Amino acid sequence: MKTTYQPYIDPEYESLIERIYPPRVCIDNETYHDRTLVKADSANKHGILLEMVQFLTDLDLVISKSYISSDGGWFMDVFHVTDQLGNKLTDESLILYIQEALCANRRTGGVKGIANLSQLRR
Repeated sequence: MKTTYQPYIDPEYESLIERIYPPRVCIDNETYHDRTLVKADSANKHGILLEMVQFLTDLDLVISKSYISSDGGWFMDVFHVTDQLGNKLTDESLILYIQEALCANRRTGGVKGIANLSQLRR
């Protein structure tokens, strides 16, 4: 019977990088007159890009263009978004909601606030 040694890895270690350098989201309404830029900068985690795109589309936002760059451990995404009518985002509560939800700790099970989406639409 062959036994192999496997070192103990503390589960908190996996989220160490994110706790040291939490995700940052910037909403830019100044660069373009007809669209809003949503810029996200974070540690690269499996599935994060899909979560972000799904979150923005769940808000009925249209992503017309995006730029994605990564060095393997970190990523920077820039999304050009508008509402369904083609206008830039002007609702301050929506902008704050996007920033808070995309910056939420991923240990909560993905992008924070998707369950609260119906509250925002009221």
